[in-house]
Amino acid sequence: MMKTKIFVILLLLTISCINAQTGLPQSLPPGDNPPPTVFDRIMNAGDAEDFDSAAYVIVVDSSINTVNKLGVAKVNSYILYKALTEKGCKELSVLTWGYEPMSNHVEIHEVNIIRKNKAIPVPVDSIRDLPAPQSGIYWSDRIKVLQLPRLRVGDGIEIKVFRKGYSYALLDSEGIEPDDEPYIPPMPGQYFDIVLFEATVPIVEKKYILKLPSDKRLHSKIYNGPMFSSTSYTTDTTIYTWWIKNVPAWKPQRYRPDDTDIVTKVVVATVESWEAKSRWFFDINEKQFEVTDAIKTKVDEIFDRAGVTNGTEDEKAFELVHWVAQNIRYSGQTMGKGEGYTLHSGAMIFEQRSGVCKDIAGMLVTMMRAAGMDSYAAMTMAGSRIEDVPADQFNHCVVALKKKGGNFVMYDPTWVTFNKDIWSKYETEQHYLIGTPRGETLRQIAYSPPEESPLRVTSIGKILPDGTFEGTFELKGDGAMDSRLRGMLRRNRLSEINNYLARLLHYISDRVELISYEHGELLDFKKSMWWKISYRIPEFALLVDGGYEFKSPMMQLTSYNLFRYITYNWPEKRRDDVFFYATQLLDASEKIKLPRGYKVTKPKEVKEINETYAYFNGESKMSKKDFVIKQKVIIKRRQIPPDGYDGFRRVMRETKKYA
Repeated sequence: MMKTKIFVILLLLTISCINAQTGLPQSLPPGDNPPPTVFDRIMNAGDAEDFDSAAYVIVVDSSINTVNKLGVAKVNSYILYKALTEKGCKELSVLTWGYEPMSNHVEIHEVNIIRKNKAIPVPVDSIRDLPAPQSGIYWSDRIKVLQLPRLRVGDGIEIKVFRKGYSYALLDSEGIEPDDEPYIPPMPGQYFDIVLFEATVPIVEKKYILKLPSDKRLHSKIYNGPMFSSTSYTTDTTIYTWWIKNVPAWKPQRYRPDDTDIVTKVVVATVESWEAKSRWFFDINEKQFEVTDAIKTKVDEIFDRAGVTNGTEDEKAFELVHWVAQNIRYSGQTMGKGEGYTLHSGAMIFEQRSGVCKDIAGMLVTMMRAAGMDSYAAMTMAGSRIEDVPADQFNHCVVALKKKGGNFVMYDPTWVTFNKDIWSKYETEQHYLIGTPRGETLRQIAYSPPEESPLRVTSIGKILPDGTFEGTFELKGDGAMDSRLRGMLRRNRLSEINNYLARLLHYISDRVELISYEHGELLDFKKSMWWKISYRIPEFALLVDGGYEFKSPMMQLTSYNLFRYITYNWPEKRRDDVFFYATQLLDASEKIKLPRGYKVTKPKEVKEINETYAYFNGESKMSKKDFVIKQKVIIKRRQIPPDGYDGFRRVMRETKKYA
């Protein structure tokens, strides 16, 4: 009996050892689960009902970013989608990967369709490498495209991709491995990234892992929402991880700021400071502003024609910014290696008369220096804020003119095309960084009050006994609104102006007849733009019970065209900030002469609403034979946070009711 027990024990031990050596599955402690397989993830991800009828869901989005001492990033990414509806099948049917071949390398290692308990490989050799669609900027961007077999609702799409490089092109360096040389970032040895953790579809899990050499220091900060994070170490590497789980779809709303201002994100950078970045930007571009004889001759000619040869520095700078804005068209051709943050030379742009924003800015810097001005190139982010982490959060290049007192005046020749300003009012409160030899910190353009961007509307008209209305509009704008009124002319051929104005006025009545129009000089940037439009509308005022019924032509024009925010159906609740690019002031008045013996019996009472971010005042009254209407609407800030939305919405709703 004892021998039998010993034999059983030895047998069990032998089986255990065999299991351990062969790797056979071991039972897990109670409550523990094995790591999920790709099939488990797809099965457990849920369906459309679990995600508010979303077309598809991101089940896993994981990337491991390994950065070497040169700043070259090697990224292994894994993404797993699940199609939840037929629409999702359609949207996922073609996969695309964009890249810029001079500074970015992309390999698609594996693509599988996960259907029930099977992984169906999709041959990656069927990927097509094509020129990317381009407009305005004609660099060497390309796009890889893969057509998937027909998908079914519930299918998963598993994708494994390797990337190496950087999104902008680069500088020469020595002592670099040949495979890495094309992919060194603009600031050799430095790394930055801006990672968004929300999407327009739901996300079950997203993880971003950054592996840096242990001697590299990192700035990092989380914005717009919470997420998990951790930091760990090995002998030669610091490992940073950020991740989120179960994030609902972000539904973009109209009149919102850039996505990066709203969604949860992390911003990382190894650059020491803004001052270091400023010095780098100065150093790589300083040789691009050499003045040629042809450029100097043109500058003198511009001053002579404008009569400012003996004028002030501000007068001369005004003439130069508008010459550059009107004569260097926006069309970017690649210069090859060095494209991205390296500005094309002033001589090249002067000869070609075209370039992107950095080249247009470089042309102005060069011409200002030809006139003896202390000018510098600068970077900004048009339409979005820059967070206080010295990462490359820039999409636009501008110009800084240093004055004798040490302060800077900012110029933007790209955005003041057909605009009387030197810096567009659509760019107020933007952050910017100037490239100088000493190094500058991050700065911000000052707030622009609504009074700097007014639209003043004067309407004078009369109602004839048969109900016909004859009237004239006078429009005058400044700041952001000056640009809009000039746009009415520059965006239309002269032969199309009549049709354009008829469309403008059709909100008053489809029977409108344009009689005549006048306008200010399109290229006179020393005067505000204006329009004078005369028109008539047969059967405008309807005879009802011995009286006339009509609506204010002025309020129909402003509410449905010139100031459309009034008639937009603002929802009761809103998550996103409201964003308009510029503060605005609408100041409108109307005087309507009524037929003999008639008067308005019940003019609307004075209505005034003053909220933190918006204001409305409406008045109407009889004055002798005239019916007088006044309307004033003010947008006090270009960006309105959610806690100010209710007051703003109230102003818009009451303005609409009054109209």
